[in-house]
Amino acid sequence: MGQSTSYALDLCGMPTGTQQFTYTVGDDFFSAMESSEIRAGHVDVELTVKHEGDMFDLSFEMTGEIVIGCDRCLDDLRQAVDTEYAITVKYGEEYNDDSDDTLIIPEGERSLDLSGMIYDTIALTIPLKHVHEDGECNAEMLAQLKAHSGAADMEEGTNDPRWEALRNLLDNNK
Repeated sequence: MGQSTSYALDLCGMPTGTQQFTYTVGDDFFSAMESSEIRAGHVDVELTVKHEGDMFDLSFEMTGEIVIGCDRCLDDLRQAVDTEYAITVKYGEEYNDDSDDTLIIPEGERSLDLSGMIYDTIALTIPLKHVHEDGECNAEMLAQLKAHSGAADMEEGTNDPRWEALRNLLDNNK
């Protein structure tokens, strides 16, 4: 992922105390991400930064909506986003993101690219199984899936001759 200047947080010039920042991520943001399963969206990001010494406590609040593909019919599925994320950023000798709660960046870094944190937080709101509610899937696609899945053959009572040959072998061994 390349560093995005529009989501760069200037740490070097940040005064001590609490600061508020607002970002809006949209279709361009999601299309710029590598292998994004998010097709589109509009998410408002509210960031509160508490700066004390060489530590920055970042608190994100994200609300909006994203568009992902339905696992069943592949059509667009709208997914609400309403999530929070908090992390502490500290200066250290070298970059270290081993902890979920703390990010250590080299002392020479003047800014922090937030785009990865924002994207990952939004992506974590996507449920493992994302499908439309019953009756909302693309009916034409469901009909095609049913026609090509072999389920139609099972309903009609026809059997694949290869399976019949195997069943005969089993019956002969009894």
